[in-house]
Amino acid sequence: MTASENRAVTAMFRVFGEPEPGPGGEASEPTTFRPMHEGERIALSILIPLTVFAAVWSFCRFPLGWLAALPLSLVALNVLPLALGGGTPTAHWRIWLPALALWSAFHVHAGGWTAWFAWLWIAILGIEVAAAAVLLGRRLWGGRGNSGITWRAGFLTVLHLAALALGFLVGWPWAIAAGALIAAWYCKAVLDPTCPWLGPLTVRTTGGPLITIDDGPDPRDTPVLLDLLDRHQRKAVFFLIGEKAAAHTELVREIVRRGHQIGNHTMTHPQASFWCAGPWRTRREIERCQSLLTEISGVAPRWFRAPVGHRNLFTHPVAADLGLEIMAWSRRGYDAVETDVPKILSRLTTGIRDSDILLLHESTPVAAEVLTGVLQSMITDH
Repeated sequence: MTASENRAVTAMFRVFGEPEPGPGGEASEPTTFRPMHEGERIALSILIPLTVFAAVWSFCRFPLGWLAALPLSLVALNVLPLALGGGTPTAHWRIWLPALALWSAFHVHAGGWTAWFAWLWIAILGIEVAAAAVLLGRRLWGGRGNSGITWRAGFLTVLHLAALALGFLVGWPWAIAAGALIAAWYCKAVLDPTCPWLGPLTVRTTGGPLITIDDGPDPRDTPVLLDLLDRHQRKAVFFLIGEKAAAHTELVREIVRRGHQIGNHTMTHPQASFWCAGPWRTRREIERCQSLLTEISGVAPRWFRAPVGHRNLFTHPVAADLGLEIMAWSRRGYDAVETDVPKILSRLTTGIRDSDILLLHESTPVAAEVLTGVLQSMITDH
Protein backbone atom coordinates (compact mmCIF):
# COMPACT_ATOMS: atom_id res chain seq x y z
CA MET A 1 0.00 0.00 0.00
CA THR A 2 1.34 3.46 -0.89
CA ALA A 3 0.58 6.76 0.74
CA SER A 4 -1.62 7.73 -2.19
CA GLU A 5 -3.64 4.53 -1.75
CA ASN A 6 -4.22 4.69 1.99
CA ARG A 7 -7.70 4.51 3.44
CA ALA A 8 -8.24 8.22 4.06
CA VAL A 9 -11.43 9.90 2.88
CA THR A 10 -9.93 13.39 2.54
CA ALA A 11 -7.70 14.15 -0.42
CA MET A 12 -5.02 15.73 1.75
CA PHE A 13 -4.60 12.63 3.91
CA ARG A 14 -4.66 10.37 0.87
CA VAL A 15 -1.76 12.36 -0.56
CA PHE A 16 0.18 13.25 2.58
CA GLY A 17 -0.96 10.61 5.07
CA GLU A 18 1.34 7.71 5.82
CA PRO A 19 0.10 4.28 4.68
CA GLU A 20 -1.33 2.08 7.37
CA PRO A 21 -0.99 -1.70 7.68
CA GLY A 22 -3.87 -3.71 6.35
CA PRO A 23 -5.49 -6.65 8.11
CA GLY A 24 -3.05 -9.35 9.12
CA GLY A 25 -3.24 -13.11 9.24
CA GLU A 26 -6.44 -14.54 7.89
CA ALA A 27 -8.33 -11.29 8.28
CA SER A 28 -10.15 -9.87 5.29
CA GLU A 29 -12.29 -6.87 4.40
CA PRO A 30 -15.40 -8.16 2.61
CA THR A 31 -16.70 -4.66 1.88
CA THR A 32 -15.75 -1.73 -0.31
CA PHE A 33 -16.58 0.68 2.53
CA ARG A 34 -13.64 3.05 3.07
CA PRO A 35 -12.73 3.56 6.74
CA MET A 36 -10.78 6.61 7.81
CA HIS A 37 -7.07 7.07 8.15
CA GLU A 38 -6.23 7.06 11.86
CA GLY A 39 -4.48 10.44 11.72
CA GLU A 40 -7.35 11.88 9.74
CA ARG A 41 -9.91 10.57 12.22
CA ILE A 42 -8.06 12.14 15.14
CA ALA A 43 -7.54 15.48 13.37
CA LEU A 44 -11.15 15.85 12.23
CA SER A 45 -12.59 14.65 15.54
CA ILE A 46 -10.69 17.48 17.24
CA LEU A 47 -10.98 20.29 14.69
CA ILE A 48 -14.66 19.97 13.82
CA PRO A 49 -15.98 20.04 17.43
CA LEU A 50 -13.68 22.96 18.28
CA THR A 51 -14.88 24.83 15.20
CA VAL A 52 -18.51 24.21 16.08
CA PHE A 53 -17.82 25.41 19.62
CA ALA A 54 -16.14 28.57 18.27
CA ALA A 55 -19.10 29.18 15.94
CA VAL A 56 -21.67 28.77 18.73
CA TRP A 57 -19.60 30.85 21.13
CA SER A 58 -19.65 33.74 18.63
CA PHE A 59 -23.40 33.98 19.31
CA CYS A 60 -23.00 33.76 23.06
CA ARG A 61 -21.13 37.01 23.70
CA PHE A 62 -22.35 37.57 27.24
CA PRO A 63 -20.80 36.89 30.66
CA LEU A 64 -20.16 33.16 31.13
CA GLY A 65 -21.43 32.61 27.61
CA TRP A 66 -19.11 29.66 27.21
CA LEU A 67 -21.23 27.81 29.78
CA ALA A 68 -24.15 28.05 27.37
CA ALA A 69 -21.98 27.47 24.33
CA LEU A 70 -20.78 24.10 25.56
CA PRO A 71 -24.15 22.28 25.71
CA LEU A 72 -25.36 24.08 22.60
CA SER A 73 -22.26 22.84 20.77
CA LEU A 74 -22.95 19.27 21.83
CA VAL A 75 -26.51 19.60 20.53
CA ALA A 76 -25.22 21.07 17.27
CA LEU A 77 -22.74 18.23 16.83
CA ASN A 78 -25.58 15.74 17.09
CA VAL A 79 -28.03 17.66 14.93
CA LEU A 80 -25.73 18.87 12.14
CA PRO A 81 -24.77 15.40 10.82
CA LEU A 82 -28.47 14.57 10.52
CA ALA A 83 -29.22 17.89 8.87
CA LEU A 84 -26.28 17.78 6.47
CA GLY A 85 -26.72 14.10 5.62
CA GLY A 86 -24.20 11.67 4.19
CA GLY A 87 -24.21 7.94 4.81
CA THR A 88 -20.44 7.35 4.82
CA PRO A 89 -17.38 9.20 6.14
CA THR A 90 -16.55 10.22 2.58
CA ALA A 91 -20.03 11.63 2.00
CA HIS A 92 -19.92 13.41 5.36
CA TRP A 93 -16.63 15.04 4.45
CA ARG A 94 -17.87 16.16 1.04
CA ILE A 95 -20.74 17.95 2.77
CA TRP A 96 -18.88 19.22 5.84
CA LEU A 97 -16.00 20.79 3.91
CA PRO A 98 -18.04 23.20 1.74
CA ALA A 99 -20.31 23.94 4.72
CA LEU A 100 -17.33 24.86 6.89
CA ALA A 101 -15.76 26.82 4.01
CA LEU A 102 -18.98 28.78 3.53
CA TRP A 103 -19.18 29.52 7.27
CA SER A 104 -15.51 30.58 7.22
CA ALA A 105 -16.06 33.04 4.37
CA PHE A 106 -18.51 34.99 6.56
CA HIS A 107 -16.42 34.86 9.75
CA VAL A 108 -12.83 35.64 8.76
CA HIS A 109 -13.25 39.14 10.20
CA ALA A 110 -15.14 38.11 13.31
CA GLY A 111 -12.07 38.39 15.51
CA GLY A 112 -10.81 36.09 18.25
CA TRP A 113 -10.97 32.31 18.03
CA THR A 114 -13.83 32.44 15.53
CA ALA A 115 -11.67 34.20 12.94
CA TRP A 116 -8.76 31.88 13.69
CA PHE A 117 -10.85 28.78 12.96
CA ALA A 118 -12.34 30.47 9.87
CA TRP A 119 -8.88 31.04 8.40
CA LEU A 120 -7.85 27.53 9.39
CA TRP A 121 -10.68 25.98 7.37
CA ILE A 122 -9.98 28.22 4.40
CA ALA A 123 -6.40 26.93 4.51
CA ILE A 124 -7.65 23.35 4.80
CA LEU A 125 -9.92 23.92 1.80
CA GLY A 126 -6.93 25.15 -0.18
CA ILE A 127 -4.86 22.12 0.80
CA GLU A 128 -7.76 19.81 -0.01
CA VAL A 129 -8.21 21.32 -3.47
CA ALA A 130 -4.46 21.07 -4.15
CA ALA A 131 -4.37 17.46 -2.93
CA ALA A 132 -7.42 16.60 -5.07
CA ALA A 133 -5.56 18.05 -8.07
CA VAL A 134 -2.56 15.85 -7.23
CA LEU A 135 -4.79 12.76 -7.03
CA LEU A 136 -6.47 13.65 -10.33
CA GLY A 137 -3.08 14.19 -11.93
CA ARG A 138 -1.86 10.83 -10.66
CA ARG A 139 -4.92 9.10 -12.03
CA LEU A 140 -4.68 10.79 -15.42
CA TRP A 141 -0.88 10.53 -15.64
CA GLY A 142 -1.00 6.89 -14.60
CA GLY A 143 -3.33 5.88 -17.42
CA ARG A 144 -2.26 3.15 -19.78
CA GLY A 145 -2.92 2.44 -23.42
CA ASN A 146 -5.12 4.72 -25.49
CA SER A 147 -6.77 6.35 -22.48
CA GLY A 148 -3.39 7.33 -21.06
CA ILE A 149 -2.31 8.66 -24.45
CA THR A 150 -5.52 10.72 -24.75
CA TRP A 151 -5.17 12.21 -21.28
CA ARG A 152 -1.53 13.16 -21.85
CA ALA A 153 -2.22 14.71 -25.23
CA GLY A 154 -5.16 16.57 -23.68
CA PHE A 155 -3.01 17.79 -20.80
CA LEU A 156 -0.39 19.23 -23.14
CA THR A 157 -3.10 20.80 -25.31
CA VAL A 158 -4.72 22.46 -22.28
CA LEU A 159 -1.35 23.86 -21.20
CA HIS A 160 -0.82 25.44 -24.61
CA LEU A 161 -4.38 26.80 -24.76
CA ALA A 162 -3.87 28.32 -21.32
CA ALA A 163 -0.70 30.02 -22.59
CA LEU A 164 -2.64 31.41 -25.57
CA ALA A 165 -5.42 32.62 -23.30
CA LEU A 166 -2.81 34.37 -21.19
CA GLY A 167 -1.66 36.20 -24.28
CA PHE A 168 -5.15 37.47 -25.10
CA LEU A 169 -5.90 38.43 -21.49
CA VAL A 170 -2.71 40.03 -20.19
CA GLY A 171 -0.35 40.34 -23.15
CA TRP A 172 1.76 38.21 -25.49
CA PRO A 173 5.02 38.53 -23.53
CA TRP A 174 3.29 36.55 -20.80
CA ALA A 175 2.12 33.96 -23.32
CA ILE A 176 5.65 33.61 -24.69
CA ALA A 177 7.01 33.20 -21.15
CA ALA A 178 4.39 30.55 -20.40
CA GLY A 179 5.25 28.75 -23.63
CA ALA A 180 8.93 28.83 -22.72
CA LEU A 181 8.15 27.31 -19.32
CA ILE A 182 6.12 24.53 -20.97
CA ALA A 183 8.97 23.87 -23.40
CA ALA A 184 11.55 23.83 -20.60
CA TRP A 185 9.41 21.42 -18.57
CA TYR A 186 8.95 19.12 -21.55
CA CYS A 187 12.62 19.17 -22.53
CA LYS A 188 13.69 18.36 -18.99
CA ALA A 189 11.13 15.55 -18.71
CA VAL A 190 12.01 14.02 -22.07
CA LEU A 191 15.73 14.56 -22.46
CA ASP A 192 16.85 13.81 -18.90
CA PRO A 193 16.92 9.98 -18.82
CA THR A 194 16.45 9.86 -15.04
CA CYS A 195 13.69 12.49 -14.75
CA PRO A 196 10.45 10.93 -13.37
CA TRP A 197 8.09 13.72 -14.47
CA LEU A 198 6.54 11.66 -17.27
CA GLY A 199 6.06 8.54 -15.15
CA PRO A 200 7.79 6.10 -12.81
CA LEU A 201 11.34 5.01 -13.55
CA THR A 202 13.59 2.39 -12.01
CA VAL A 203 16.93 4.10 -11.39
CA ARG A 204 18.09 2.06 -8.40
CA THR A 205 18.08 -1.65 -7.60
CA THR A 206 18.54 -4.04 -4.71
CA GLY A 207 21.15 -6.73 -4.54
CA GLY A 208 23.29 -4.92 -7.11
CA PRO A 209 25.13 -3.33 -8.65
CA LEU A 210 23.12 -4.28 -11.72
CA ILE A 211 24.85 -4.38 -15.11
CA THR A 212 22.70 -3.43 -18.08
CA ILE A 213 23.99 -3.66 -21.65
CA ASP A 214 22.29 -1.77 -24.49
CA ASP A 215 22.21 -1.99 -28.30
CA GLY A 216 22.62 -5.72 -28.90
CA PRO A 217 22.63 -8.42 -29.91
CA ASP A 218 25.95 -8.15 -31.70
CA PRO A 219 27.59 -11.19 -33.34
CA ARG A 220 31.06 -10.02 -32.31
CA ASP A 221 30.44 -8.62 -28.82
CA THR A 222 27.55 -10.64 -27.36
CA PRO A 223 29.35 -14.02 -27.15
CA VAL A 224 32.41 -12.36 -25.59
CA LEU A 225 30.31 -10.45 -23.04
CA LEU A 226 28.37 -13.58 -22.11
CA ASP A 227 31.62 -15.48 -21.50
CA LEU A 228 32.95 -12.64 -19.33
CA LEU A 229 29.77 -12.60 -17.26
CA ASP A 230 29.88 -16.39 -16.85
CA ARG A 231 33.52 -16.23 -15.76
CA HIS A 232 32.67 -13.73 -13.03
CA GLN A 233 29.32 -15.38 -12.17
CA ARG A 234 27.39 -12.19 -12.83
CA LYS A 235 24.00 -11.66 -14.44
CA ALA A 236 22.98 -8.71 -16.59
CA VAL A 237 20.01 -7.23 -18.40
CA PHE A 238 20.56 -7.02 -22.18
CA PHE A 239 18.41 -4.31 -23.78
CA LEU A 240 18.00 -5.57 -27.33
CA ILE A 241 17.08 -3.77 -30.55
CA GLY A 242 14.33 -5.59 -32.43
CA GLU A 243 15.94 -5.41 -35.88
CA LYS A 244 19.21 -6.81 -34.55
CA ALA A 245 17.37 -9.52 -32.62
CA ALA A 246 15.57 -10.60 -35.79
CA ALA A 247 18.94 -10.92 -37.55
CA HIS A 248 20.61 -12.85 -34.69
CA THR A 249 17.90 -14.93 -33.08
CA GLU A 250 20.36 -17.51 -31.77
CA LEU A 251 22.11 -14.83 -29.69
CA VAL A 252 18.81 -13.79 -28.10
CA ARG A 253 18.14 -17.39 -27.08
CA GLU A 254 21.70 -17.78 -25.81
CA ILE A 255 21.36 -14.71 -23.57
CA VAL A 256 18.26 -16.20 -21.98
CA ARG A 257 19.74 -19.70 -21.83
CA ARG A 258 22.64 -18.39 -19.76
CA GLY A 259 20.28 -16.90 -17.20
CA HIS A 260 20.29 -13.26 -18.18
CA GLN A 261 17.28 -11.02 -18.74
CA ILE A 262 16.43 -9.41 -22.03
CA GLY A 263 14.87 -5.96 -22.24
CA ASN A 264 12.96 -4.07 -24.92
CA HIS A 265 15.06 -1.33 -26.57
CA THR A 266 12.62 -0.51 -29.44
CA MET A 267 12.45 -2.09 -32.86
CA THR A 268 14.73 0.27 -34.82
CA HIS A 269 16.48 2.34 -32.10
CA PRO A 270 15.49 5.78 -33.48
CA GLN A 271 17.79 7.64 -31.12
CA ALA A 272 17.52 11.00 -32.89
CA SER A 273 13.73 11.15 -33.01
CA PHE A 274 12.14 8.84 -30.45
CA TRP A 275 11.91 11.73 -27.97
CA CYS A 276 9.41 13.50 -30.24
CA ALA A 277 7.61 10.44 -31.64
CA GLY A 278 3.83 10.45 -31.73
CA PRO A 279 1.68 7.85 -29.97
CA TRP A 280 1.29 5.47 -32.90
CA ARG A 281 4.98 5.42 -33.79
CA THR A 282 5.83 4.95 -30.11
CA ARG A 283 3.49 1.97 -29.90
CA ARG A 284 4.82 0.51 -33.13
CA GLU A 285 8.45 0.70 -31.96
CA ILE A 286 7.79 -0.84 -28.54
CA GLU A 287 5.08 -3.34 -29.45
CA ARG A 288 6.89 -4.83 -32.45
CA CYS A 289 10.07 -5.30 -30.43
CA GLN A 290 8.14 -6.83 -27.52
CA SER A 291 6.33 -9.26 -29.78
CA LEU A 292 9.51 -10.25 -31.59
CA LEU A 293 11.61 -10.81 -28.45
CA THR A 294 8.82 -12.81 -26.85
CA GLU A 295 8.46 -14.98 -29.94
CA ILE A 296 12.22 -15.60 -30.27
CA SER A 297 13.03 -16.25 -26.61
CA GLY A 298 9.74 -17.58 -25.26
CA VAL A 299 10.01 -14.99 -22.48
CA ALA A 300 8.21 -11.64 -22.48
CA PRO A 301 10.63 -8.87 -21.49
CA ARG A 302 9.76 -7.09 -18.27
CA TRP A 303 11.87 -3.95 -18.83
CA PHE A 304 11.88 -1.20 -21.44
CA ARG A 305 14.58 1.37 -22.06
CA ALA A 306 14.18 4.16 -24.61
CA PRO A 307 16.95 4.91 -27.09
CA VAL A 308 19.49 7.13 -25.27
CA GLY A 309 16.96 7.11 -22.42
CA HIS A 310 14.91 9.81 -24.16
CA ARG A 311 11.30 8.89 -23.50
CA ASN A 312 8.46 10.86 -25.07
CA LEU A 313 5.06 11.94 -23.79
CA PHE A 314 3.46 8.61 -24.73
CA THR A 315 6.13 6.10 -23.70
CA HIS A 316 4.73 5.29 -20.26
CA PRO A 317 1.11 4.54 -21.24
CA VAL A 318 2.27 2.38 -24.17
CA ALA A 319 4.83 0.51 -22.05
CA ALA A 320 2.33 -0.02 -19.23
CA ASP A 321 -0.24 -1.35 -21.69
CA LEU A 322 2.31 -3.98 -22.79
CA GLY A 323 3.20 -4.94 -19.20
CA LEU A 324 6.58 -3.20 -19.31
CA GLU A 325 8.36 -1.20 -16.63
CA ILE A 326 10.83 1.49 -17.62
CA MET A 327 14.40 1.19 -16.42
CA ALA A 328 16.89 4.04 -16.48
CA TRP A 329 20.28 3.95 -14.76
CA SER A 330 22.24 5.65 -12.01
CA ARG A 331 25.72 5.46 -13.61
CA ARG A 332 26.87 5.69 -17.20
CA GLY A 333 30.32 5.74 -18.78
CA TYR A 334 29.45 7.18 -22.21
CA ASP A 335 31.10 4.14 -23.75
CA ALA A 336 28.90 4.47 -26.83
CA VAL A 337 30.57 7.77 -27.79
CA GLU A 338 34.04 7.53 -26.20
CA THR A 339 36.88 5.01 -26.39
CA ASP A 340 38.99 6.17 -23.43
CA VAL A 341 38.49 3.07 -21.28
CA PRO A 342 40.05 4.42 -18.03
CA LYS A 343 37.81 7.50 -18.20
CA ILE A 344 34.75 5.34 -18.92
CA LEU A 345 35.54 3.02 -16.03
CA SER A 346 36.12 5.93 -13.69
CA ARG A 347 32.61 7.20 -14.38
CA LEU A 348 31.10 3.75 -13.95
CA THR A 349 32.94 2.42 -10.92
CA THR A 350 34.24 5.27 -8.73
CA GLY A 351 32.26 5.13 -5.51
CA ILE A 352 30.00 2.41 -6.86
CA ARG A 353 27.13 1.33 -4.59
CA ASP A 354 25.06 -1.83 -4.36
CA SER A 355 21.98 0.08 -5.50
CA ASP A 356 23.56 1.32 -8.74
CA ILE A 357 22.30 0.42 -12.19
CA LEU A 358 25.20 0.61 -14.65
CA LEU A 359 24.69 1.50 -18.32
CA LEU A 360 27.08 -0.25 -20.73
CA HIS A 361 26.87 -0.82 -24.48
CA GLU A 362 27.83 -3.48 -26.96
CA SER A 363 28.49 -2.89 -30.66
CA THR A 364 31.34 -0.54 -29.64
CA PRO A 365 35.12 -0.87 -30.07
CA VAL A 366 35.63 -1.08 -26.29
CA ALA A 367 32.65 -3.18 -25.14
CA ALA A 368 34.71 -6.13 -23.86
CA GLU A 369 37.32 -3.91 -22.19
CA VAL A 370 34.69 -1.88 -20.38
CA LEU A 371 32.78 -4.91 -19.10
CA THR A 372 36.05 -6.53 -17.99
CA GLY A 373 36.97 -3.42 -16.01
CA VAL A 374 33.53 -3.19 -14.42
CA LEU A 375 33.56 -6.86 -13.38
CA GLN A 376 37.05 -6.58 -11.92
CA SER A 377 36.04 -3.46 -10.03
CA MET A 378 33.09 -5.30 -8.52
CA ILE A 379 35.45 -8.03 -7.26
CA THR A 380 37.74 -5.40 -5.71
CA ASP A 381 34.92 -3.40 -4.08
CA HIS A 382 32.98 -6.43 -2.86
